[in-house]
Amino acid sequence: MNAECPGVGESTAFQEIVRQATIFARVNRPLLIRGERGTGKELVARFIHLKSSRIEQNYVTVNCAAFQEELFLSDMFGHEKGAFTGAVQSKPGKLELAHCGTLFLDEIANMTRTAQEKLLRVIEYQKFERIGGTESLQVDVRIIAATNAPLEEMMQNGEFLPDLYDRLCFAELTLPPLRKRREDIPMLIDHIVQQLHAEIPDLERKTFTQSAVKEMQAYHWPGNIRQLKNVVERLYIFDEDGVIHASELPLEITAVEPLGKTFHERVTAFEKTLLTNALKDCQGNQRAAAQVLGMSYDQFRHYFKKYKLGELLA
Repeated sequence: MNAECPGVGESTAFQEIVRQATIFARVNRPLLIRGERGTGKELVARFIHLKSSRIEQNYVTVNCAAFQEELFLSDMFGHEKGAFTGAVQSKPGKLELAHCGTLFLDEIANMTRTAQEKLLRVIEYQKFERIGGTESLQVDVRIIAATNAPLEEMMQNGEFLPDLYDRLCFAELTLPPLRKRREDIPMLIDHIVQQLHAEIPDLERKTFTQSAVKEMQAYHWPGNIRQLKNVVERLYIFDEDGVIHASELPLEITAVEPLGKTFHERVTAFEKTLLTNALKDCQGNQRAAAQVLGMSYDQFRHYFKKYKLGELLA
């Protein structure tokens, strides 16, 4: 990630995110980023920081779901010596570390009511006290928050402060899921591979077949870019022949029909998927497909007839 782009893509949906993020970067106000898990909310937050006038200052992140309340409040606001058991010395919190810079609050919907109330005061007055302290500390921090939670529903249930929501969403940016920008998947695969080679320079160069890429474009990717990255890296690292075929993709990506409920239905669906993808990779050449699967031609022909694959591929 650099200051030029919050990720990779050429789709209309992605370019719109870049446009909006560039505009938001110029405005020194709180921002709420929403989107499904794995859509790149932290990447966009960092991009906004790098495009802002605060680029030379600290960019500090806080995972609001990572701590129990006492530890979270200490991590966020800092504490004074003796504030609680184990507080043997005073310690600044993330707010102080982000002074004059940007504070990114990931998974903000997980904040407790107490933490929400304290954060609301920070946004309103840019002031707070360390845990166990009495001195009011002044900070200059731009807050960017992110969530995939239904905040409107949480506000109705009393789980999220409406006033905090109002302060955070001076501007709101909603990231599209990967299934809404499928045309970006080939470019994302290349980008992930480049990053992998930068991390492991002696890794053998490999290629994805067109059918493998098409299968990945057709998949709905519930885990979005994070899931795509995990799949691509596993395939690339564990492939042994230098060519990654559609038949090597995880079953949930390549399934040509519902898996079914019984053991035999699942086995049948799995076999059909392997055979069909091997044929696609080999442009319909049955002998080549048999070789890819480590089968004899006669074995392949048996399954080809059994599952009437000629009709499926017609």
